[in-house]
Amino acid sequence: MLRAKHTIRHNNVEYKKGAILDGLKESEAERLVRLKSAEYIISPEEEMKKQRVAEDVKIIPPDEFEELRSALDELYNAEELKRVAKEVGVDLTGLTKKEPIIEAIIKQGKADLLLEDDSNE
Repeated sequence: MLRAKHTIRHNNVEYKKGAILDGLKESEAERLVRLKSAEYIISPEEEMKKQRVAEDVKIIPPDEFEELRSALDELYNAEELKRVAKEVGVDLTGLTKKEPIIEAIIKQGKADLLLEDDSNE
């Protein structure tokens, strides 16, 4: 979603300053932002989700963080990691690379769920 930074005319439609521009093609949105005519915004629902995740972030000592990071890195490839993280409820919004996914898993307190030993079952 975009918000007009000033009055603009796009595709024969005039948008006043502050108007929400929704339903644009990605290339159109990128062009308007690049021209500094509009800016990206997030919906209220997305903002609430970000705040809930921020509240759930755990503080982990650096040595424990590194131990968990290393274990997750060795145990899972990127696709497996993304799949199991989603299964245990980790918010991966905007994350595509392995390292940030590992960090999100640890900070959201879900690393232990992915590192449990299932061999005794």
